[in-house]
Amino acid sequence: MIDVVLDLLRCPHCAGAFELLGRTLRCQQGHAYDLAKQGYANLTGAAQPAHADTPAMVDARAELLGSRRYAAITEGIVAALPTDVETVLDVGTGTGHYVSQVLGARTETRALGLDISVAACRRAARAHPRLGVITADAWTQMPVASGSVDLILSVFSPRNAEEFARVLRPGGTLITVTPSADHLIELREACGLLGVEPGKEDRLTESLGQVGLIRVDQAAVTEQNAWSADDAVRAVLMGPNAFHSTTADVRATIDGLTWPRPITLSCLVTLWRQT
Repeated sequence: MIDVVLDLLRCPHCAGAFELLGRTLRCQQGHAYDLAKQGYANLTGAAQPAHADTPAMVDARAELLGSRRYAAITEGIVAALPTDVETVLDVGTGTGHYVSQVLGARTETRALGLDISVAACRRAARAHPRLGVITADAWTQMPVASGSVDLILSVFSPRNAEEFARVLRPGGTLITVTPSADHLIELREACGLLGVEPGKEDRLTESLGQVGLIRVDQAAVTEQNAWSADDAVRAVLMGPNAFHSTTADVRATIDGLTWPRPITLSCLVTLWRQT
């Protein structure tokens, strides 16, 4: 619900605070944004970009996450949570799956989910009663008050180091989840998907360090389970490969393999603290 995070929101035009008047967010300068029927607020003021997740991609993600194929990642995030977290910003919230698990583990915590995809926001807005959701671009100045959040969550999502440092309170924390070289390697090799760029983790450490975010802990999440063909199709279609391949093409490639087959889940859950 947007009212649980109203004090965190700032007008993207003038950076003023909002009032909630019925189903409209309005700042003192008169800039206004109506809530969608699902309860989220679109603060972009423009059509969503071509790279935003489509409804079909969001559906595929929801189905795969619902199958618990990524449950180990959720467990790793919850294990990394600091004890003193009242306010969370989930950047690239997607379906709201991961932040909802955080809210389940911290019953006194509230969260703001941010995503550029309208389709994602429609679903995330209904994910948890203590989650408010906005449509916004994480690569620009986010419509979030400076120094207002205790924890930022970034799970396979954009990492705008300067903005992270701005919206975190002093001493606040960031949890990132990033893929390792072997993440979904069997699918990547079978379907010709892009791999993890060499040196990506080092570049992340450098960019965050430049704004005072220092790595304080890191855990590897690695497991291998037997996936079905449907699991594999969903995993491919929930990512950027969906922009370049049809469902029929992906299904044909997947069905040409033997299922069930082992698929590797491999990523890093890293805790960063603002100095």
